[in-house]
Amino acid sequence: MIGREILPGGPPEALTAQRAGIVVFACGDPAHAEHESIAIAACTTLPVAALERIDLKLVGPMRPEYLRDLEPGTGVLIVDTVPGTPGALVEISFLDLVGREEPLLTSSTPDQPLDEVIAMAELLREEPLHGRLIGLAVESVDLRAEPDPAAVATLGAAVAAAIEALDAS
Repeated sequence: MIGREILPGGPPEALTAQRAGIVVFACGDPAHAEHESIAIAACTTLPVAALERIDLKLVGPMRPEYLRDLEPGTGVLIVDTVPGTPGALVEISFLDLVGREEPLLTSSTPDQPLDEVIAMAELLREEPLHGRLIGLAVESVDLRAEPDPAAVATLGAAVAAAIEALDAS
């Protein structure tokens, strides 16, 4: 695969091996806090039927190498929280995400905006990525507190609907 030699060592196989035609990256960092993120809570509590159709990957910050080796035609969802009016859903296709004038910041990938991560992954791939960001707007992230059940339910419903849409396409 193009680019593999560029990133020595590479990411753990659990984040790059693919087990389904739809891959969902739930972003957060439960390893560095006492509670999981809204995105991880929303994705791990999806209905069993949805979980059986996807390859769910629990990640901290998104990195280009997580996307680099996905099979052509894979449906990809990146789920995270974003700054904004609390409770608002933000859904942006990767096509619309790359090349934005203003970078899109997500809660879990603060050092490198998500649009840059996607653009870098696209450069390392032979085929374009087919997917979207599903974000829930929040004022701030506090991993010292339990995720708000209403926020988890809202984001979970959006992810379930996106999985259905990818399954249908």
